[in-house]
Amino acid sequence: MRGWTWCTPRGRILSGTVGAAALYAGARLDGPRSRVLWTSAVLPDLALLHGIAAAPAFDPLPRYAVRSYNLLHSPGVPLLLLGTARALDSRPLRVAACGWLAHIAVDRAFGYGPRARDGSRIRGPAPAGPRGAAFSPTGRAAPSAG
Repeated sequence: MRGWTWCTPRGRILSGTVGAAALYAGARLDGPRSRVLWTSAVLPDLALLHGIAAAPAFDPLPRYAVRSYNLLHSPGVPLLLLGTARALDSRPLRVAACGWLAHIAVDRAFGYGPRARDGSRIRGPAPAGPRGAAFSPTGRAAPSAG
């Protein structure tokens, strides 16, 4: 598997599993009602609020919001938080990393990955599924060619 994909059913299942595990870990660290966990779980969508200010639509996202959306939805952000948490021995930063990672993983489980420069969702190549049918990231079977 190349990278963290959301374009295949297998990748989406993996993403959902990572999301559930990250939420579980965050809740074990700081409790299921942790403000840090739930705040960090919604923070990546600040980029959507930034984008919706000019155009009340999420698809496509306005071009000026694409860079911040892709940055905030990058797995590098929770990894940076986790590394900083380890260096500082900070439980709140560990919990924040769990919440942030859970958000990104759940988004990818539902087929939302990085955005293209024009703000549209990158759907990726449609891999062949059972009986030769191609699957789209929405989970619906796409028509077969030929």
